Amino acid sequence: MFPGTFWFSKVWGSFGLAQCEEDGNLTTSVVRELMEKQVLSHSAKALCVGDGSVSAVVALRKLGFSDVTGVYKHPFFSLKHKKLVYELDYEDNSYDFVLSRDLDKVSVPALLVLEIERVLKPGGIGAMLVGISGSDPTSLIRSATPVSSLLKASSVVHVDYVNEFTLVVFKKKLENTTYFDQYRLPADCPSVTNNKAILDNLEPLLEEKPIGFEKSIAYLPRFVNVSSKQRLVYIDIGAGEHLNSNVTSWFLPSYPVDHKAFNVYFVDHNTSVMLSYVKKPGINFVYHPALAGNQATASSGNKASTDSDIVDDSDPFVEDEGFDFLLWFKDTVQYADFVVLKMNAGEVELKLLSDLFESGIMCFIDELFLHCPDRGGVAKGDRMDLFKALRRTGVYVHQWWGD
Repeated sequence: MFPGTFWFSKVWGSFGLAQCEEDGNLTTSVVRELMEKQVLSHSAKALCVGDGSVSAVVALRKLGFSDVTGVYKHPFFSLKHKKLVYELDYEDNSYDFVLSRDLDKVSVPALLVLEIERVLKPGGIGAMLVGISGSDPTSLIRSATPVSSLLKASSVVHVDYVNEFTLVVFKKKLENTTYFDQYRLPADCPSVTNNKAILDNLEPLLEEKPIGFEKSIAYLPRFVNVSSKQRLVYIDIGAGEHLNSNVTSWFLPSYPVDHKAFNVYFVDHNTSVMLSYVKKPGINFVYHPALAGNQATASSGNKASTDSDIVDDSDPFVEDEGFDFLLWFKDTVQYADFVVLKMNAGEVELKLLSDLFESGIMCFIDELFLHCPDRGGVAKGDRMDLFKALRRTGVYVHQWWGD
């Protein structure tokens, strides 16, 4: 019934139904808290280690996790090897989420922590429950120390009280991982479901801009019928980068669907974009001041820049008033029938793209056009890896060579 390794003689006989229910409720509380923090999703491949693992597996399955494994072991001293043994019989980098409450029970806690780190994938989440030593904030920090001091390849991202335990959550670092390889969109993700069969139709990736590149783009509407879709959304993030180009050519050339069919949103920190574009019918302007960081990065990264190289961005400051851009983005795309996103691969936009993956909003984006600017953002030698990683995750993404 449950994949994994269980020693039922050591588990089932040690507590009754009440204890099972208590352990299950504890797991449910932990998982719900992590999902509220947006560090865990139902698509995670999960492992439950140690005491209460049977109930934890049951609780995770009830919560909607389909790939769950449980193992119940305690370390023992091997006379043959003359050492304590606590090894998980799983390969390196094989789980997205590992849960354990055995830190207070094992003889050598470091072995347990390091084994959990080992089996976690880069970007994976480990959650450990340790005994509470007090109720004040300093006690909370002290409770996390037995875990944080042992981590070699992870960082603590969250600490909190859960029932009678301290919850210590850590995330494995993404060393030696290419862009977005740590993300896997769930199988029921709408964009993955709709595009999986046609990903092979995407145009090949190229190192240099080809002549007449727009003619070779395998636009998604050539392979899916969008004529019956009611609400089409087009979002252009960083439109201010193209203020010096012909304003009439802002839309995708030769796109199979007329731009008038779309609800169009231009997102930028430069209010000149609003004056230049929004006068046109059907175009909405969304002010996002964080995008100004790209210009600062590009300018500092190119010491040869002159005043004429830099777009005039001296617009009067527009108050942000606590605008939550990610919330706006979610509300805009989740009820749309077809979503096209065009953006630069600058530092700010790449952070936004990570947020879209982690929040699950990426599942509502049907087609992505990504432009790598000459200054700032992705290094030229890494650009192919970026596009390959995105396509491996199931994103229908094009290289955008437009000016």
